[in-house]
Amino acid sequence: MRRPNRETSVFSTSAIDLFASALGAFILLVMILFPYYRNAGDDAAFSRTLEIQEMRRLASGEIARMLAEQQVSQSEIQDMNEANRGIEEAISRIRKRMADIKTQLAETPVPKPEPVEEIIEEPEPEAVTAGVEFSILGLASEAKSFVIVVDMSGSMLSYTDLMIKSVLEVLEPLDDSNEFAIIGYQGNPSPVLWTFPDRGGLVRGTADNLDAARGFIQSLARRFAGSTPTHYAVMSAMQYPAKSIILMSDGEPDNAPGFIIQDITGLNRFENKEIHTVAIGDYTQNRGLVMFLQTLARQNGGDFVGVSR
Repeated sequence: MRRPNRETSVFSTSAIDLFASALGAFILLVMILFPYYRNAGDDAAFSRTLEIQEMRRLASGEIARMLAEQQVSQSEIQDMNEANRGIEEAISRIRKRMADIKTQLAETPVPKPEPVEEIIEEPEPEAVTAGVEFSILGLASEAKSFVIVVDMSGSMLSYTDLMIKSVLEVLEPLDDSNEFAIIGYQGNPSPVLWTFPDRGGLVRGTADNLDAARGFIQSLARRFAGSTPTHYAVMSAMQYPAKSIILMSDGEPDNAPGFIIQDITGLNRFENKEIHTVAIGDYTQNRGLVMFLQTLARQNGGDFVGVSR
């Protein structure tokens, strides 16, 4: 019986080489052309991808602009900090002085302010000149040096002309034998001081200095704003080497009036300065203001006067 032929035919070596070469060429073409194929998806998805890329580009530009503005703002803040350094140093000295004095007063009882039961409505003042060196607005003093403390809170806008007129009247009798300074104060919201002269200290009452002071007072009228940090302003005025302080205000202070009177009076036991007070505007309608100013002046060797329209 004849045996069947069981031999199996296979590709020849030449056929396999040809197949491998073709496969390699295909792989090479895929690798070369792969970067040019876009991601799978329809046309809408591709358009959305382009839109997102454009949005990212615009956002990057906006971020760069904002960073540049931030650098400019930081530079401006640095300049402002430099300008305020002098004020901060002055505040630091005042706080240290207050702490030292309060330490001295710790063992000494401070009398409570005398209660004021009635508002004494005084007539329009007449200058008292006998035996005194200085008399204006009804305030009489033998002192030769003064610090004029002017309320610059927002409520003073109603009495701008009256305030300017009153301060100019205080300056009018001064001459080269006197020394003076001016402090304008406001809360904005923290206490802010405007001083003449701007370097601090007192100046003599020469014609040039008085002219400059009048210009300074006119400039204060354009800055009325904020609250009334009277305690801070008077404490600052007490650091000046002046014998007398003249406080001019139209409203009650931010802090409790009783606390201010007690603290200032206790400090002034060592300083021994005259503190005069002037109520500006419709003071007869403000009982709290009048009680505060009358008591502060009475307990510190000064006079109180009201100046109305």
